[in-house]
Amino acid sequence: MLRRVITKSLLARKRHLLVASGSVLLGATLIASLVTLSLGMKTQAGRELESYGANLILLPESMSLPAGAGGLAFGNIVSEGYIAEEYLSLLDAGQTKEVKSYTPYLYTVATYQDQKMVLAGTLFDRLREMSPYWGIEGKWPGDGKDAEGIVIGRKVAQRFGLHPGAPFLLDFGGATKEFSVAGVAEVGGSEDNQVFIELRTAQLLSGRSGQVDLVQVRASTENRPLAEIAAELEKNLYVKARVVSQIAEAEETVLFKIELLMALITLLTILASGVAVFSTLTSSILERVKEIGLMKALGAKNSRIAVIFLAEAWAIGLVGGLLGNIIGLGIAQAIAKSVFDSYLSPQIPVIPVTIAAALAVATIAALGPVRKALTVDPVVTLRGE
Repeated sequence: MLRRVITKSLLARKRHLLVASGSVLLGATLIASLVTLSLGMKTQAGRELESYGANLILLPESMSLPAGAGGLAFGNIVSEGYIAEEYLSLLDAGQTKEVKSYTPYLYTVATYQDQKMVLAGTLFDRLREMSPYWGIEGKWPGDGKDAEGIVIGRKVAQRFGLHPGAPFLLDFGGATKEFSVAGVAEVGGSEDNQVFIELRTAQLLSGRSGQVDLVQVRASTENRPLAEIAAELEKNLYVKARVVSQIAEAEETVLFKIELLMALITLLTILASGVAVFSTLTSSILERVKEIGLMKALGAKNSRIAVIFLAEAWAIGLVGGLLGNIIGLGIAQAIAKSVFDSYLSPQIPVIPVTIAAALAVATIAALGPVRKALTVDPVVTLRGE
């Protein structure tokens, strides 16, 4: 009997059901799209922020030993260390999953036209991947294939009147080697005063085979903070890991603001949907006062009457939640395509979250009208008062 009453009630009030379901549908659609975007855009935003460059710097551990003679202490002698290149294979092996890319550097000094300058040995393919913001006039040398090709900073090029294709003869303390300028880099930092050569060549000319001075690392902050990633790298690679605070803070701020914006919009949407359901059910109860009074006069318990109206609310929430999931996913994909030019991966948790939110909104919004229905006095109602 209860099932028949509920079914008849829903069928007899299609217009009210559609209006309320439409309100919940709008809310569920926004919830589904915003939650999908919040989860997916965090990953997409992290990828976009990779253009900022490295957010971790790996430095070698230095060794400090006490020095003295005859009971006299002369202080400590600090021996600068290096990072063994073989350790970098751990980064390639994915032992720390958050590491997306890295670029090693080996620094040395050479002379060009009687002026000393800093040379940075690196892997050009990794440098190109890590530094998409660099402005390059000319081209990047082919890493490992074009050992004679180099990249010079903009200020070096201006100082000596150099351009892509120009010869570049360097003196390494008596030994000379001629290179060819493949590209001129404009970065806006200390790189504009440096010369970049292929890592293997730098190791050979400086007599430091298998060594690097520092490693720039790009790590994802999607799943855990940079401090934890840095600690893990220090433990695994026997290095000092330093966070590039400006980039790290910028990433955390951007991602936090995205999540906060999504949360605020979702909250406002839920409130608006709840108000719509509340007004619809309240109107329904006011129109059915005599019906409620008759049911009570025939012996219907308050719990039965409450179930009837809650069932309407649940039907509204379920219909709105299911349809909102479908429409919301489409909207989220359209936004992601227009903003990031890529589609978001399916976010399975969004489906139960959206349906649960729609049902919760409908239930909470129905509590007030249901309470009003339970206060109906059958005697007063049936007398027409």
